[in-house]
Amino acid sequence: MMQAMRPTPRNIRRRYTLILWERWIVVNVVAEVLSFTIISIVIHSMKFAEDGNSNNILVLLGLIRGVVLGVARYWVLRRYIGNFIFWLVGTTIAAFLGWILLLVLSTVIVLELVLNTERVRTLFIFIKLLWLGISMGVLMGFAQGLAMIKYLQASIKQIAWWINANAFASALGVLLGYISLGKGTFFNLVMTGVIMGITYGGITGVALIYILRLPLR
Repeated sequence: MMQAMRPTPRNIRRRYTLILWERWIVVNVVAEVLSFTIISIVIHSMKFAEDGNSNNILVLLGLIRGVVLGVARYWVLRRYIGNFIFWLVGTTIAAFLGWILLLVLSTVIVLELVLNTERVRTLFIFIKLLWLGISMGVLMGFAQGLAMIKYLQASIKQIAWWINANAFASALGVLLGYISLGKGTFFNLVMTGVIMGITYGGITGVALIYILRLPLR
């Protein structure tokens, strides 16, 4: 009876798969909340600053966000990715480019909102946010995919799945994050980080398990 209850190697691997997926979600939530907290503090401080460095500070936030995401995600994958710097640089560059797209798109939306009707505004914002999320996801998926090819011997098919998962997760995360942003209070920003972290981590976590060749059931 006791022998029948002893865990098998496959059951152990299943349990490890679930733990890895849960950790991937948690670190993405923590990273998003931390990055949005930093962004909130900096933007709040900029309201009281009268120097002309606001644009430089906004650009710097993109780099900080990339570093936060890179370090957090590497913590989960440190057993698999042999070069921390390679992973961090790729993640930071991708997050930075995505952040620049976000700043540009925010400016475009503000300008266009003045000229369009309420009905067109909603459709316009939805399409632009969808495009933004997909673009950010493709950038991140491609950058991290290079590290996975190098250190995980991932196939082109697996990396294609990874990029698609990133695009879908980022698009959904950006849309849900925008909805939860509300009036832009600190609480709203934290909730946005939580929602985006859960969305991205949950979806890309499945693709990650596929790349690592771990059992799903």
